[in-house]
Amino acid sequence: MMQVVPNSAIQTRAVRVSTAKDYWTILFGIWLIGGVFVDGFAHNHGVVETFFTPWHAILYSGFMASAIWMVWLLYVSKRTTGAPWTKAAPVGYGLGLIGVVIFLLGGLGDMAWHEILGIEKNTAALLSPSHLLLLLGGILILSSPFRASWHNEKMTKPGWLEFTPAFLSLVVTVGAVSFFLMYAWMFRYNLPAASAVDWYVSQFGYGLITENNETRGLAFILIDTLVFMYPVFLLLKRWQLPFGAMTLLFAIVSTMMNVLDGFEFYQSIIIAGAAGLLGDLLYIWLKAGEGRMWAQRIIAIALPVVLWGGYFGYMNAVDGIGWEPELWSGAIVEATLLSLGLQFLAVSKGKG
Repeated sequence: MMQVVPNSAIQTRAVRVSTAKDYWTILFGIWLIGGVFVDGFAHNHGVVETFFTPWHAILYSGFMASAIWMVWLLYVSKRTTGAPWTKAAPVGYGLGLIGVVIFLLGGLGDMAWHEILGIEKNTAALLSPSHLLLLLGGILILSSPFRASWHNEKMTKPGWLEFTPAFLSLVVTVGAVSFFLMYAWMFRYNLPAASAVDWYVSQFGYGLITENNETRGLAFILIDTLVFMYPVFLLLKRWQLPFGAMTLLFAIVSTMMNVLDGFEFYQSIIIAGAAGLLGDLLYIWLKAGEGRMWAQRIIAIALPVVLWGGYFGYMNAVDGIGWEPELWSGAIVEATLLSLGLQFLAVSKGKG
């Protein structure tokens, strides 16, 4: 069922899709993003040879299902409101429909790119212009239920039944971004591990290459902190969250990234999930959902401390830490300060 809501800014009626239809949108989106990660696994294990592969079939069939579904929602909305096509999109779905066009262009470009220039490998595959078009289109499609819920003024303290499409929409969007940043996903490399540092020293000695390895690791930690914490602050800014939101966000994104390497680093799911669980507990204990900015800032501090503290703690237990204490402890502090600064930026107004 579609609900018609007034919108005087466009001099017509705007349509809001039902929660049930948002569920269908995110189901097709999961199909699409599932194809992306299966294709990523195939690329990482050297089994992709042409554009026409089973992995691409999953990806592009997921896209076609999403595209057909969203065009159908547009058609029903136009028929309901009588609005022009350019103004008939349901609330939150306009950018998603633009994303359908961008993704289609990216897919056609990707096919031409592969047939003319061959199959990209490693990081080059993530920076291919056609692949970046797919990323942009995919983000716009996947985030549609999130935008729809964001603009639903009645949705302030949702339960999981109502909140799940918006939440999963955000999670899979973050997953798509993480996929294209896989070269900076710290849990795939364990650069500070004693064995990794010893190998660099044995191969290159103490010099520029070894120092670059440390700088690379620090950059990865900061990038991953942004990936984890930015969606947290989006959620905190808009809704009173049901319990488990941060736990599931951290755990699901980590699980998606583990697909790329066959769950070789499955411990990262536990570490990330533990950090998210602490966030959920602090959210309740400190009543952060009641607009207490100081409570949200404690969460902004606590999560990266537990995330990266757990990461280094596990590494020390199984392999040892090859970085100097100032380096690994400073990395945790930098990640924490970055998270706290991001929280300040996320809050446009309110008492601290």
